[in-house]
Amino acid sequence: MTSALTSFYRSLTCHKLFAALNIGGLALGIAVFLVLYLFVRFETGFDRWIPGADRLYIIQETYHMPGYPETPNPNTMGNELLQLRADYPQLQGTRIAQMDATVRQGTSNTRETMAAVDPSFFTLMPVPVVAGDPTRTLADPDGLVITQRAATSYFGLKSPIGRTLTVIANGTTYTYRVGAVIADMRKDQSYTAELFVPLVASRFANEWFDHWGSTSLVTLLRFPDRAAATRFEGELARFADRHVFGEDIKKGQWEQSLRPLVDNHLYEASDRAVVTTLGAVGVLTLLIAIVNYINLATARAGLRAREVAVRKVLGGTRHSLIRQFMAEAMLTVALSAVIGLALTEIALPLVNAAGGMSLHLTYWGPDSVLLLLVPLVLLVGLIAGLYPAAVLAGFRPAAVLAAARAPGGGRAGARVRAALVVVQFAVAIAFAIGTTVMLAQANHVRNADLGFRRDGLYVVRSLNSGSILPEQKTALMRAFAALPGVSNVTMAENAPGDQSLTNFSSMYQPGMQGIRAPSLMHVRIGNRYFDTFGAHLVAGRLFDPARPADDRALREKGSTTPVNVVLNRKAVGLLGFTSPQAAIGKSIEGDGTDIIVGVVDDLRFRGPRQAIAGTLYLYDTRPLNDAFITMRYSGDPQKMADAVEASWKRVVPTEPFEGRTIEENLYKAYYEEDTRRGRLFTMGAVLAIGIGCIGLYGLAAFDTTRRIKEIGIRKALGASTRDVLQLLVAKFLRPVLLANLIAWPIAWVAMQRWLSTFDDRIALSPAYFLLASAIAVLIAIATVIGQSWRVARAEPARALRYE
Repeated sequence: MTSALTSFYRSLTCHKLFAALNIGGLALGIAVFLVLYLFVRFETGFDRWIPGADRLYIIQETYHMPGYPETPNPNTMGNELLQLRADYPQLQGTRIAQMDATVRQGTSNTRETMAAVDPSFFTLMPVPVVAGDPTRTLADPDGLVITQRAATSYFGLKSPIGRTLTVIANGTTYTYRVGAVIADMRKDQSYTAELFVPLVASRFANEWFDHWGSTSLVTLLRFPDRAAATRFEGELARFADRHVFGEDIKKGQWEQSLRPLVDNHLYEASDRAVVTTLGAVGVLTLLIAIVNYINLATARAGLRAREVAVRKVLGGTRHSLIRQFMAEAMLTVALSAVIGLALTEIALPLVNAAGGMSLHLTYWGPDSVLLLLVPLVLLVGLIAGLYPAAVLAGFRPAAVLAAARAPGGGRAGARVRAALVVVQFAVAIAFAIGTTVMLAQANHVRNADLGFRRDGLYVVRSLNSGSILPEQKTALMRAFAALPGVSNVTMAENAPGDQSLTNFSSMYQPGMQGIRAPSLMHVRIGNRYFDTFGAHLVAGRLFDPARPADDRALREKGSTTPVNVVLNRKAVGLLGFTSPQAAIGKSIEGDGTDIIVGVVDDLRFRGPRQAIAGTLYLYDTRPLNDAFITMRYSGDPQKMADAVEASWKRVVPTEPFEGRTIEENLYKAYYEEDTRRGRLFTMGAVLAIGIGCIGLYGLAAFDTTRRIKEIGIRKALGASTRDVLQLLVAKFLRPVLLANLIAWPIAWVAMQRWLSTFDDRIALSPAYFLLASAIAVLIAIATVIGQSWRVARAEPARALRYE
C-alpha cells in the first residue's frame, strides 16, 4: 500500500498537467452527477417519506368528449367518499379541499393557504407532530391545526395550544381554536397548507358539492396493497353504473380510476420525461469524465513505460502492476470525489436559486450521500482504471528499454483513444443540440403570438376570498379605471395564467345532438373584455352593453330566452361550422339556447403545453364571483402596481392584496417549471462539453509533446506554422466530425419527443443541429490550437534538441 501511495504521489507531482486535467475533469463530472442525482431524488421522492404513502390512492376522473381535455383530473365531487362508504362500509379514506383564507389579527390581515380536511386526514397521512393531537382537534368543528411557521408567526414563542385565530374563508368569518401544531410542510409534499380545519359541509359545501361531475376536492383512499386497489378500481365502474350515469353524465363520457399518491407529482408523461432526461445528463456527464480519464491515462502510459519496464526487470509481475495502477486509479477517483463533493456544496446554493429548489447534501442517515459516493468511487475507479492498468502492465521491458523514445500505445491505442473521443463528443454534441433547441423553444414561448397583447397588462388576483361585496367590486373597477395611464379595465372568470369557475359543457347545433356534441369551456366576462386584451374579431360583432340580449344577467334562471354569445375560432370548428362567418347568427343548444353573434381569434391564456380549448364567452354585467380584474395601462409597471395596490387598500382595506403583471402571472403559472429545468439541463450540458474539452486539451498536449521532433523536422524542410497547425488540428477534428453522425439521430429523436409535449412549439429545423455542431467543432479547434500554437511556432533547432 505504501508503494502504491508513493507511486501515486510521484505520478501527480511529475506530470502536474495530466494530474490536474484528470482530477479536475473527474471532479467536475462527479459534481454534475451529484447535483442532478439530488434533483432526480427530490422529484421522484414526493410523498414517499410519508408513512404508508404507498398504500394511498387518489380518485381521479376523465372525460371522453370532443373538445374536453382527456387529462385525468385528481379531483372529485365533494361527497363522493360518503356515498362510496354507503356501498362499501369498510372503505378507508379522507378528503382535502385546499383554499385561500385570510387570518385577521386586529387591523392586520394575512393571506394563508388553508385546507379543510376530514378528522382522519392525519391518520392516513401522518406528519411529525410538535404539540397536541391533530385527529382529536379535527373532530371539533372549531378545531384548528397549524404549522410551526404559522404558530411562530401568530403567537411568537408562546404556546399556541388553546389560543384562537379569526379566519375568513369564502366570505364568512370563523373563530378557530388551535388544538395541535405540526412540523412545517415539506417542499416534496403534494398537498400542503399552513392551516387545517375540519371539513364541515355547512361551511364549505357549495351548490356543486353533491353534483356528479363537479371537482370540489381531493378524495384519498387507503388499501392494504396494490392488488386491493386494482380490484376496487373495477368497483368504481360498477358504482358509477348504480349512482352516476343518467341525464347529466352519460356512460362512456366519464370514468373514474385510481392514481397512486406517490406517482402524483410526476403523473404527466412530460414531467417524467424531463426528470429522466436530467438524470441521463448526470450519468452521461459522468461517463464523459470517465472517458477522459481513460483517454488521458492510456495516452500518458507511454510516459511511464520505462518505469513499468524497470519494475518488471526487478521482478514485478503483471498482476502486481495491475493492482498498483488500479490502486492509483482508485486514489485518483477518491481525490476527485472529495473535490467533486466540495464543488457540489459550492454549487447547490446557485442551483437552488436558479431552479427554485431546496436541494442539500446529507452526510449521515438513510439519505446520506456517502451511501452513493463510496460505491460510486469504487465503480468509477474500476471502470476508469482497468483498461489503462492493463495497457501499462502489458509493456514489454526489452522493447521499451531499447526504444529511442517512450511508446505511445501503437495504432491500437490510438484507435481506442479516437473511439473514446468520438463517444464523448457525440454525447457533448447531443447535449449542445438539446440546449440549442430548448433555448429556441423558450424564446418562442416568450415571444409567441398568444392572441392578445401581453405587454401593459396587470391582473388583480385577490378577489377570490369570497368576502368582497359586489358593491366593493364595482367600486374597485371604478377606482382602477380612474388611475392615470389605465385605458381599459375588465372583470372575468379568467385571465392569462389564471382560471376560476370556467366549466365545460356539451354544446351542439340543433338537429345534431348525439352526432356531434363537443364540450366547450364557458367563460363569463364583463364589459370591455376583448378591448382590454386586444383580441382580434374574426367575424360578426363583440358584445354591446346597449343590447339586452347580450347580457346574461338579464336572463332569469330557467328561462328559455336565447342569449347572445361569442365563440373563439377553435369552438367554431368543433361545432361543425364551415367558417367563422357561417356561424354568425346560428343558434346552439346546451344549457339553454344561445345565438352566436361574434367569433374571435383563439386566446392562449394557458401554458404552451396545453391545447387551446373551444371557448364560449358569456357577457355578464353583474360583479362576478371568483373573478379577476385585468387592466391595460401605459407607463412604468412598478408605479402602476403601487397605484393599483393603493386603490385596493382604500376600497377594501381589510383584504390582503395580490396583483401581478401578465408576464409575471404567465411565468409563475406555466413557464417557471420549464425554465428552471431548462437551466439545469443547460448547466449540465455546458459542463459536459467543458469536460470533453479538458480531455481533448490533454490529448492534444500529449500528442504535440510526442511529436515535437517530427514538427521540428517538418519546419526545417519548409513547413509553415499554418501547415503544422492544420496537421495537428485535422487529427483531432476527424473524431469530432464523426461524433456528429452519432449525435444527430439521437438528438433528433430526443428533441422530437420533448417538443411533442408542447401544443405551441417550434419546428425542429436542421439549423439547430448545424449551429450546435458548428459551436462544438469551433470549441474543439480552439482547444487543440490553444495547445498546439506554441509548439507549431517554435524554432526548428530548439525542437530538434528536445528530449
